[in-house]
Order: sequence, then C-alpha cells, then structure tokens
Amino acid sequence: MLKLQDLCVAYNATLMEAMKAIDANAQGILFVQKNNIFQGTLTDGDIRRALISGADNQDDLGPHCNLSALSLHISSSDNDIIRSLYKSEVNMIPLLDDDGIVVDFATKSSLSRYPVMEPLLNGREKEYVIDCIDSNWISSQGAYVEKFETGLSEICDVEFCISTSSGTTALHLALLALDVGVGDEVIVPNLTFGASVNSILHSGATPVLVDVASDDWNLCPQKMMDAITPNTKAIMAVHLYGNPCQMDKIMGIAKGHDLLVIEDCAEALGAKILGKTVGSFGDAAAFSFFANKVITSGEGGAVAFKESHYAEKAKILRDHGMAKNKRYWHEFVGYNYRMTNIQAAIGCAQLEQLEFFTTRREEIWATYSRELMSSGYFLDQKVHVGSTPCRWLYTLLLNPKLSIYRDQLIEELRLLGIDTRPIFYPMSDMPAFQAKVNMSAELESSENISLSGLSFPSSVSLSESEIVSISRSTLEEIEKLIALNGI
Repeated sequence: MLKLQDLCVAYNATLMEAMKAIDANAQGILFVQKNNIFQGTLTDGDIRRALISGADNQDDLGPHCNLSALSLHISSSDNDIIRSLYKSEVNMIPLLDDDGIVVDFATKSSLSRYPVMEPLLNGREKEYVIDCIDSNWISSQGAYVEKFETGLSEICDVEFCISTSSGTTALHLALLALDVGVGDEVIVPNLTFGASVNSILHSGATPVLVDVASDDWNLCPQKMMDAITPNTKAIMAVHLYGNPCQMDKIMGIAKGHDLLVIEDCAEALGAKILGKTVGSFGDAAAFSFFANKVITSGEGGAVAFKESHYAEKAKILRDHGMAKNKRYWHEFVGYNYRMTNIQAAIGCAQLEQLEFFTTRREEIWATYSRELMSSGYFLDQKVHVGSTPCRWLYTLLLNPKLSIYRDQLIEELRLLGIDTRPIFYPMSDMPAFQAKVNMSAELESSENISLSGLSFPSSVSLSESEIVSISRSTLEEIEKLIALNGI
C-alpha cells in the first residue's frame, strides 16, 4: 500500500536519491519539502530533462522541481478534488494543512469515476468461455450458439431467432431477407442511432426520415402515415432507449398499407406491450449485444422472424450465401455475419442473469427519479399505458430554459468523474446521409430532444449511494449554472 512518506523528498536531496524514491513508489512523482513545508513536485520527466540539459545525478533536486505545482487544502471537498484532477490532467494532488505541510494526497484511482455504462460479468461467463477454449469450439460453430439462439427465442417469444455479429448486421439481414432493396423506401425515425439508417442504405433502399413524438421520443404514427408513398415498402420502428413504440398504431397503419415492419430492439431486450415482448410484433426484429447493452456478448446481435422462409434466407445470407446442403455452393451474394461460439458463451451467461439485471435497473431508475424529477429541472420520456420499458440508459431532457446549458453541464459533470452522454443527434444532421435520404418537412421534435437530452451512468453495478451522489452533484451543478447565468 502506497504511504505518504513514499512520496515525500527533501528539497536538498540529490537527483539520484529522487530517482531511487520514484523507482520505489512507482508513481512517477515526488512531493518536495523544505522543513516539512511543501515546495512543489518533481516528476520522472523533470529528472530526465535535468540530466539531458547537463545536470549531474548528485546535484540537488531543488532547482529542478515544479514550484507552481497544484496542491489543495485538506478540507477541500471531494468534488473540488475530482474537478482539479480531471481539469489539470494530473494523476496525483498533495493535500496540505494550514501550515503547508503535506498530510495526505488524492489520486484519480482513489476517487469515484462513474462511466455511463459498463457490463457486469459476474456470472458464468469465464466458465463458459474456458469451456469453448478447452473444447476447441471457438468459431461460429458450437453448442453455445444454438443455446443462445434458443434462449433468445424464448425471451422474445419469436420462433425463429438467428445470432449475428452485431445489431447492425442483424438489421441488414432483416431487410435483405424481407427483400427490401433498390427502389424501396423505408420509413425510419429521425432520432435514432446511425445503425438504423446505415442498414437501410446497405440494403440499397432509401431511408425516409420521419419526426418522433415529443413525449415518448419514438416514431410518431401520424407523421409516419403522412410519409407513406407508393414506393414505401417497410417501416423501421426503433424502441428508443428501451421505451416501446406505439406498436398497435404502427402495425394498424402498416397492415392498412400492406407494409413490412422491422423492429429495431437494440436497446429494448425484454421490453413489453400489454405483456407481449417487443420484437414479436413486426415481420422481423433486430437486437444488439454490444458491451453497453442490457446484456452483452462483447459484440454481437440477433435477428428474429415470424416466418420460417425469411429465417432460412437470413441464415444463408449470414453464411456467405452458401447452400445449407451443398458446401461452397453460393445461392446468394452473402455475408459473414456469424456470431462466434465464444461470444455466444458470454451471451448465454448474461441471459442467465437477465432477471437480476432487469430488477436492478428498475431500482436504479427509481432512485434517479426520486432524486432528480422533483427538482423541476428535467422532463422524462413518456411510457404509454400498458408498456413495460427496458431500462437501458437513464435519460432525461433538461427543462427548456436550461437546455442551452446541456453541453456545459455534461462538461462540468465530466470534471467530477461523472460520465454523461448527450442524446443521439438527428439523422437529418448527419453529413454522410444528406444526399441519400428523404426527409419529412418537419423534424422539430427530433431537434429539440437531441439538444436538451442527456443520459446518466446506468451500470447495474451502481449502488444506491452512488446514484444519490451522482444525482446530487448534478443538481448542484445545475444550480451553479442558474446562479451564474441569472436564469
């Protein structure tokens, strides 16, 4: 364990003595003292520069130390210490008493850091991966792939579920299997992650960007209906941030116009509408198991179908377009979109913990909402009656009077070690898509939500006290912004 005396050195010590001390503490830094009073810091870089410029290793280190080095008083708040560490980009700060004596120190590693999302791999992940290695089944064939697909089918209540290399490839396979391609239009919400639009473009079809509803942030059924043309072949319904779309209305409109429906469930595994799981409404559905999703396989995804002939085509396309019963015989121009057995093994272990993850996320959401929503500073995402969302990222909109300061709030929280994220950008703003998509005339809700929303740390490993701390730090920073700007 690192002790304070390991970091302290006398002002009149030699450079050689300093090198030995730095080598012993393995921190790359020393606190330089004269009569026990802090003078500055000396780093391994300072010593290196001194020797290069002609100093002898027996010279006193005093002239080579940083006399303007950052220090803080021992009474400094945790927030002030964290902010100083991240703002100055130093890894260690000495803490001084009233007499200027170093009595403690703070490091980035000793203080809290809250990423917006990190996976929890506390189940049988390691056991299953080792089993893959021991059995030599590490590629796309192996028992865990089939087990994972079966488990997903049961959870999603869809008979045909096929694992893929990512959520994006799952969307692409869904479109290809449904024969969506050149000359077709696919309606997609303007507020989503880029994979939704990318997959449509990969298929050769034209994305039609439609605004979302201002309350639930999902595809607006009325605006969707207004965007239907003779070229419309499919609707891609994205359950944004795990909140189910109004699938009854979307499916009713689709049926009335003989349109296909693809559900983008990348963020919504386990979400339900009147007890029916999302992904089981449309003709196809895609899921993602990236490291920040509800469950993870590292990378990976899955595509689900109601009808067997679509699923069979998707399987062939996923495996280079090769015939099932004739090796190396290509029936289609295909892709290598397969999930490995190792990825599936991790996914199987994660599926075993899905109930725990779901319960834990509900607890996290309840704590955040209790701490933040009564402040009047935020608006939340509407959940329609009968819907059970999948709690993916805890995401709120700032009150319209505060939304202009959203990015400043994100930066201030970063300096406190709290990682927050803005809501997705509207797809209509993306330079890559400008000449390749059709857009509805009005996209105001997408723009407003994107400019005012932010997501908070949402890892299932967060404790209640940590969520309370994050929430209260957030409120403190907002109050500082209000006072500073006279809002």
